Amino acid sequence: MNAESISMEDMKKEIDILKKEIKKIKSDMIDQDSILTEEDYIFLQKYRLEKEKGLLISESDARKGLGL
Repeated sequence: MNAESISMEDMKKEIDILKKEIKKIKSDMIDQDSILTEEDYIFLQKYRLEKEKGLLISESDARKGLGL
């Protein structure tokens, strides 16, 4: 099928097929922001442990401690 012989109906069908393929590709894509590196995972575990032990302070307390 060359460009001159494609009907509007055929073009619409092709576009609909492409839309479905794009939708499928998008649904299969991985959100890069949701992937933790090993280093991220270690920091997250450390944060959770510090939070559980009550070692964390609020931003306002940190600012007061720094005189800001």
